[in-house]
Order: sequence, then C-alpha cells, then structure tokens
Amino acid sequence: MTICRRAFSAFLPAALFSSLAKNSFAEDIFISDTHSHSALSPRNEACLSCELNAQHVTLVSWALGSDGPFIQRLPSGAMQVNLKATPEQYQETFLRQLGGMFARIRREQIRIVRNALDVDRALAGELRLVISTEGAHYLGGDIGYLDLAYNRGVRQIGLGHFVEGDITDVRTEPPKIGGLSTFGKDVIRRCNALGILVDLAHSTDTAVAQALETSNQPMLWSHSNITRIPSSWNTGGNQVMSVSLQNAKVMAERGGVIGVWPSRFNFDNPDAYVAGLQAAVEMVGADHVAFGTDMQGLSTQATMMTDYSGMRDIVNRMLAKNMPEAVVRKVASENYGRLLKTVFNGRTAPDPM
Repeated sequence: MTICRRAFSAFLPAALFSSLAKNSFAEDIFISDTHSHSALSPRNEACLSCELNAQHVTLVSWALGSDGPFIQRLPSGAMQVNLKATPEQYQETFLRQLGGMFARIRREQIRIVRNALDVDRALAGELRLVISTEGAHYLGGDIGYLDLAYNRGVRQIGLGHFVEGDITDVRTEPPKIGGLSTFGKDVIRRCNALGILVDLAHSTDTAVAQALETSNQPMLWSHSNITRIPSSWNTGGNQVMSVSLQNAKVMAERGGVIGVWPSRFNFDNPDAYVAGLQAAVEMVGADHVAFGTDMQGLSTQATMMTDYSGMRDIVNRMLAKNMPEAVVRKVASENYGRLLKTVFNGRTAPDPM
C-alpha cells in the first residue's frame, strides 16, 4: 500500500513532520563552495567525488595554494612563512600541484568548469570543479603566464595568500606596495579579458578598494567574514582576515559575492554561523552572500566542520530558522554560479586555439 506525503503527515506530530519535511527538502538544495582545499594532499586518498555527491555539493572552487610548500602551520594554528621562493620555484610548484589535481580528477572522472554552460550543469545538479589558485605568485611578473593558466583550466585566481608577492599587499604581512602594484592591476585587467574570476581574499582593504576600481567585472571575496570595523595585519583579533563592510558593499553594488566561512575565528557554533550568514545578507543583500568553507584549509581547532556533511547541516539549519527558501538557494548555490557565469560571459580575449 502507498501512503501519500499528505496522508502520512496525519500520523506524525506536526513538529516532527515539519522537521522531516525540512530535511527532505534540503536535499533538493544544491551546495556551491567558493573556496575549498578538500583532498588536495597527495596523501589524502579519500574519494572526493563520493563525499561531494553524497551531500549534493555540485559546484566547488578547488584551490591549490601557490605558496603552500613555502609556509608552515604552527601548533597554534597560525601560518608561518618559511621561504620567499623564486618565480621558477613557484611555477614548478604550480605545475606540479596542478598535475596532481588533474590526476585525481581523471581517477575519479570528475568534470571541471570551463564555461558558463558547465556552471549551468552544476546548478542543475551535476558535479563540477572550478580549478582555482590561492595566490598568484607563479605568474612571476609575466602577464603572459595567465594565458597558460587559463589554457590549463584555471578559472579563478586569488591575488594573494600568506607569502608577500608582487601583486597585492596581504592582510598578514606589513604593507609593502601600497595596495595593488601596477602589475597587479594588469593582472586584473587580463583576468577580465580572459574570463577568469578574481578572488580578493587575503588582500588588504586598500588593495581591495583599488581592485574594485580597476576591474570591469564583478569580483569575489571567497572566504572569511564581513567586519564593520576595518582591520589590518597588526590589529590582531578575529576580524584580521575579514573584508571591510565598506568594500563588501561596493563589491555587492558591482555584482560581486562574499563567501562566509564556518570558522571558529568568527563563529562559536553552527547556529552562530547561520546567524552570521543572515547578518551578511542584511548588510550586502541576498544576491551577494555565499558559502566559502575553506574546507581542510583551516586548522582543526579553527573550523567547526571537516567535511561537507557539516554544510548540509547548515542548509537544514537555515531552513529551520525560517530563512526564505529563495534566499537559502541563493546563498547555498546560486550566487556563486551567477558570478562565475557573468565573468565567463564577459570574456573579450580571442578563444584559445
């Protein structure tokens, strides 16, 4: 005998049915992530696609750290810069890391995002990875290297990370170049032409403001939080990595997106993270907030989740807090996808041969 959902509800207490309905409905809400390091370690043999598919995560920025081999995580969770490498060392690292990523992609038969149609497929439920870099040290002052990165599949580039470079001042080192360098501005313009999404996370407030004036395409702040009180590398506190509200508002006005991370630097527990998402929506609008997990990029003591089941739980909590379905869908998936499509469709450079 078959019992329809409406009839079945008659046998359940209203609160219990409501909970079941929300959890069931949440499975229909796909998840996008503006920034993830999941399973990037060569020693991590976990099935990346298995985890993502199980949690209905369909669009993920998979980011290699361009300065990764040259930094070290201290027992406190802080990052220490061990070496400022040469451009040749950065480029060797970039190509080696990229090769490792594509080896896993081939092994697990995962598809990557190359164009707007691929984004549409991800938003419709087919898993796609956006190949990204956190930091662009590997450019080595050569704007032409951006074309190589694009042709290798890179579609999102963070200007800075932890090691200071020649593109942007970063939030964890004393400013050296007054925000963006001339080369940094050229990088943004070439990314605009190629159809590469520029990620401003880790850049200082001054650099972000200059980048927003330089770019003719909307931009991304992939992970951290929005702070009402501007901070810099030497102010300390939990907000040192956060984008200022002033810059976040300008970014939103120009079509950009801010990825909010589930970090214990900013939020004590999952409900506090949901409240943080709601606060971000109130500050910059429902079209400009996304999930930016930094999955497996944060230290274990600094994150409230180490896999994507935690983000599925966040979607359930957003619904349980009576956030409108349309807003949940935008934050959970649609905003990041829209941003990527806008940048891809804004490409003006000739298509590569």
